[in-house]
Amino acid sequence: MNYESELVRDFASRTRQNLEYIEKQQQLGENVYEVTQLINSLLGLIVFPQQGTLERIPRTPLTDLESQGWPAIEITKGQSECQTLYDLVRYLRNGIAHFNLRFLANRNNQLIGIVIWNRRARDITWEARLTVPQLRRIADLFIHTIQGYG
Repeated sequence: MNYESELVRDFASRTRQNLEYIEKQQQLGENVYEVTQLINSLLGLIVFPQQGTLERIPRTPLTDLESQGWPAIEITKGQSECQTLYDLVRYLRNGIAHFNLRFLANRNNQLIGIVIWNRRARDITWEARLTVPQLRRIADLFIHTIQGYG
């Protein structure tokens, strides 16, 4: 048994449970912030695992992921550098870890998505726009990926 893999899988499972709880409370009208919890969940899921765990992420092409139920991601800069699931997770990890995020809101001031980017020195090398449902789907699918680690 690999202790790090077990810890990461357990963390992913608990993250899913917490996220689902917050979403349920929001649907019941409680004053909770499901998008904030989603970002916190992604922070933990993508940044927490050590490099060895991240190296196990498949190099599945993004075009293949879409046929497997992953959301189509609007990459607005650096498309050629982000071709696989591993690349996507690496860029999301960097953007989230360094708070290279801008929240997008609708006219009612409800959060509807984020713009996330990666920098090398002062230059933005990658940027994407993701809706809240896309982020939620990525969280679910990434949890599923982590739980498949053996």
